[in-house]
Amino acid sequence: MAITHNRFFNDTVQSLRFNHGAAGATVGVMLPGTHVFNLTAPETMSVVAGEMSVSINDAPEFVAPAGTVFEAPANSTLQMRCSVDTAYLCQFHPA
Repeated sequence: MAITHNRFFNDTVQSLRFNHGAAGATVGVMLPGTHVFNLTAPETMSVVAGEMSVSINDAPEFVAPAGTVFEAPANSTLQMRCSVDTAYLCQFHPA
């Protein structure tokens, strides 16, 4: 797989997808705002810099500062609310 540049939400989320593990990974930046992704496969998210508030399947939000790692299950809705520029690593897992 080549490196792929992805853009979401009017370019407020941008990432580079690359080979890593069985299903690949992305590294990217989210600008301030609320970003909602509908997942089909499980993901492991690592907050690299900045901070986000996270809700999975409309559960109460939790704060995820830099250094936080969390899991999002397959077939879920992942909402990430950022008040500052936030960098992340997302590792995808086979469904």
